[in-house]
Amino acid sequence: MSLFLDTFRQRRDAMLDLLIKLVTLESCTGDKRGVDRLVAFMESQLTESGAMSVRRYAQSEVGDFTLAKWNEGAAGKPILILGHLDTVYPSGSLDTMPIRVADGRLYGPGALDMKAGVLIALEAIRALRERQQLPDRPIHMLLTSDEEIGSPHSEALIRERAAECELVLVMEPATKEGAIKTWRKGGAKYALTIEGRSAHAGSAPQEGINAIIEFAQQALEINRLNDLKYGTSVSITRVDGGSAGNVIPALVRAHIDARALSQGALDKLHADLTNLYPKMPGANVSCVRIAGRPPMERRAELFEKAAAIAERHGLTIDEGGSGGGSDGNFTAAMGVPTLDGLGAHGDGAHAPHEHVIIDSLPRQAALCAALLLEWTQDI
Repeated sequence: MSLFLDTFRQRRDAMLDLLIKLVTLESCTGDKRGVDRLVAFMESQLTESGAMSVRRYAQSEVGDFTLAKWNEGAAGKPILILGHLDTVYPSGSLDTMPIRVADGRLYGPGALDMKAGVLIALEAIRALRERQQLPDRPIHMLLTSDEEIGSPHSEALIRERAAECELVLVMEPATKEGAIKTWRKGGAKYALTIEGRSAHAGSAPQEGINAIIEFAQQALEINRLNDLKYGTSVSITRVDGGSAGNVIPALVRAHIDARALSQGALDKLHADLTNLYPKMPGANVSCVRIAGRPPMERRAELFEKAAAIAERHGLTIDEGGSGGGSDGNFTAAMGVPTLDGLGAHGDGAHAPHEHVIIDSLPRQAALCAALLLEWTQDI
C-alpha cells in the first residue's frame, strides 16, 4: 500500500469534518459577504498549514481572492495549485439541500464543485510538511471566487501567477468515472442582435422588417455550424424579441454558446459567427463575443508523467476530459503544463444530488502529494 495513501486514510474522518465545515459556509458567487466569510476561514487554515505568506486580493464585485505561498525563496519554478471558493447555489440552499452522509457519500451544495478539491490540496501540503517531505521548491495556492461565472475578475491574476510556474494543478472534480482531466473544450459566449423595422401588423405589415423572421433564418445558419462528431457545438440558448401582439417586431436578441476542442476550431467558429450577414433587405445583424475561455488541449506527455508518479506511490490513474471549462483552460493555453480534475470523485455538480465519494478524499490527497513531491522540470 502507498505510504501516502495509508497516511491520508488515517486522516479520512478529519478530512470529512473539515469538508463539512467548508460546505456549511455557503459561498454563492453573487453573495460577496458569504464568500468572504469562507475566505477568512481559509486564510486561517492556510496559515495553520505553514504558509509563509497569505495575501488577500480585495474585490468589490465578488468575493476576495487569496494567494498562499510555501517555501518562498527556494530554488526552482513554483507549482501553482488553483481552486475556487464560489459555488452556484444561492445562499440558503442548505435549507433545501442539507448536508448529509449516506452510503459512503457526502451530499451538500458545493461539496464536489469544488470545496472537496480545496480541502484535498490543503491536506496534501499539510501531510508533506508533517512528514518533512515538502519539496525544496516554491508552492503557491491561488483561491478565487468567480470561477462559476467564467472568472472575469480573476483571469488576469491567474495568468500572471501561472506565467512564472512550472506546473499548474487544478483542483476541480475528477470525471464521473474518477479520471483526471487532460483536456477541456474551449468555449465562447456571443450576443446576437437582429434589428428590423416595426410597423402595424394589421394595417401596414409591408412597411415592417420582421426581426423574428430574420432571426429564424440566422438560427438555421448558426445551427449548421455544429460538428458534434468532432467536438464542435453551437447552441442558441436564449432568445428575446417582439414588443406587442399587433406590431411587426423590430428587435431580437439571442445568446449563443459555442464550444470546440481546439483553438483552430474555436477561431473558425468566431469567424463564422462574427461574419453573419442579413438575409432580408434592410435588416441589420450583429454577433459579438462577450466572454470565453480557450481550449485545454491534451498533451499526452503530461498524463504519462503523472501516471508514472502515481504508480510509484501505489496509485493508478485514468484520463478523461470535459465539455465545460475551468481556470485550467487559461493556463494550458499559455503553454504551462496543466493537470485538471485532481479533486474528489463524485457526481451531481450544480445539481440537487451533488455529492462526494468520501473514500476518494484520501486517494486524491495522496495523488496530489505525490505530484507535488516528485514533479521535475523536464517537459
